[in-house]
Amino acid sequence: MKLNLIEKYVSNNLINCLLPLAVGLQLSKDNRELSLLAFFTWIVLQLSARIVALISNGSTRETWLSWTAILGLILFNARNIILRDNYRGSTIFLLIGVGLLLGSQFDQKQWRNLSTWLSISIIPIALFFAIQLGIQEDWSFKSFYGTYYALTQPSMGSINRLATLATFSTIASWYNATLANKIWSKCCYLLLAAIGYWITLGTDSRMAIAAIPVAIAIPWLGLRLAHRLSRKQLIFSLFTAVSLFALGAWELVIKAGLNSDHMRLRMANCWIRQGMFRSLKRIWFGSGFDTSSIREACHYVRPGQSFGHAHNTFAQIAGNHGLLGLIVLFAFTTLIVHGLWRQLHHFEQRLDWSPWSSTVWAEISLGLNLALLFCALSTTVQEFSPVNQLLIGLVGGSACVALPTEKPPHQGMLENQTK
Repeated sequence: MKLNLIEKYVSNNLINCLLPLAVGLQLSKDNRELSLLAFFTWIVLQLSARIVALISNGSTRETWLSWTAILGLILFNARNIILRDNYRGSTIFLLIGVGLLLGSQFDQKQWRNLSTWLSISIIPIALFFAIQLGIQEDWSFKSFYGTYYALTQPSMGSINRLATLATFSTIASWYNATLANKIWSKCCYLLLAAIGYWITLGTDSRMAIAAIPVAIAIPWLGLRLAHRLSRKQLIFSLFTAVSLFALGAWELVIKAGLNSDHMRLRMANCWIRQGMFRSLKRIWFGSGFDTSSIREACHYVRPGQSFGHAHNTFAQIAGNHGLLGLIVLFAFTTLIVHGLWRQLHHFEQRLDWSPWSSTVWAEISLGLNLALLFCALSTTVQEFSPVNQLLIGLVGGSACVALPTEKPPHQGMLENQTK
């Protein structure tokens, strides 16, 4: 049994180490295909490992056969994923769906291992920009921004792709620090979180800059007040806290770019009107993945510098996929909310104020999904970057992780023997 556990631990690390490799390689257009090959390999290995585990644990034929079908769909789309011939195509949602399935089936130890490697992904990003800024002898955020568009934008797309990746990596680093048992390990993760936030500041993505502290602070406060106050007191306290955070975000982040935000709201509105409401057929199906007609119709919003997307996930889905797309998005959101509610509802422990000894899985999954919500409201979070598409699904899947009381008897016995 111990040998099997060691093999599983080694296997998880060997597979997950492909993530920082994929992140580092995608920073340059010349290495983009190698990056996506590493990324594709990670997906195939994780799906294969899951299928082997299902068969070994005696799962029904229907269960492992369904996972095999998903693996087949991934293999059939190898060209589209690695070469990205149609980066606006249906592979976007295939990758998100695969991430959702995998994220929901990982146990908390597998998630801990995954988040460790996600934290390590900060290192190649930091080294890349440190080297480039050092060559330029200019460490300002303006130089960081310019370096991205000069070297990385052809590979990753707009700078919000990096902001989204940095947001998830930074939050993962913070929670790894709260869960670490050794002082040196806590310090390493805190250093990675600080570097990740420095990268986020360099992207100048105001929503990402606000998302990280808010997504960490609100779950921390809410879970620690939950068993200290009555329901009315809790609602009032959370409302006050959210209001204060909103005021701070307005004064420190949003207010300075209000004209830009107004323009983005106009773009989102135009995207919905031109993509969804131009005909009866489009109300149901939207414009499809070819958005050239919408971009042309909405060009007046930002003449000469059109975004090429709605800059809002909900508006993008409405424009591209119509009412049916919005129904699927609503179902996806409902699934996540239900999963988070289930985790929070079964949580009855009174936590210490210090996060270093009291952080629980419900807090982590809530924080990650709050960050996902922030990113979705500020940009078309699912566009361009396949790594981010996978992360969207994984983060959503974190809300659906089985609780200890819901696990099969053989899995619960296995986890007890690992402690």
